[in-house]
Amino acid sequence: MRLHVVLALTTLAALACKDTQSSLAHTPIRVVFLTEPSDAAANAPIAGSIDIGIVDGTGTVRNDATAAVTIAIGTNPGGATLSGTSSVNAVNGIASFTGLSLDKAGTGYTLVAGSAGLTPDTSRTFTVTP
Repeated sequence: MRLHVVLALTTLAALACKDTQSSLAHTPIRVVFLTEPSDAAANAPIAGSIDIGIVDGTGTVRNDATAAVTIAIGTNPGGATLSGTSSVNAVNGIASFTGLSLDKAGTGYTLVAGSAGLTPDTSRTFTVTP
């Protein structure tokens, strides 16, 4: 009888751990650039939308995520200032930034996206022409 109780408790504990791991895998953990910034001219909007996804441990965009996502200059070779809306609430797990611009030319700029409690992401490099 004692063996059956130990086996039953061990099985229940293992199932509880599996459920915990499964739910942790689907918890938002980081932001990622889904659409990278393109090259642009100084003081002109970066073309298109820069989309940032809130993803879970499996890399899946969390469609239920609505957190505020911020964007800022990371690497700043030209000493530029970022203009435009720099904080956007995610809709269906995606924050879309449009109309962003930098005011000084330079090669090798990056943007950094972040959200409270989540691991940030850095964009690929891009160029701002005069």
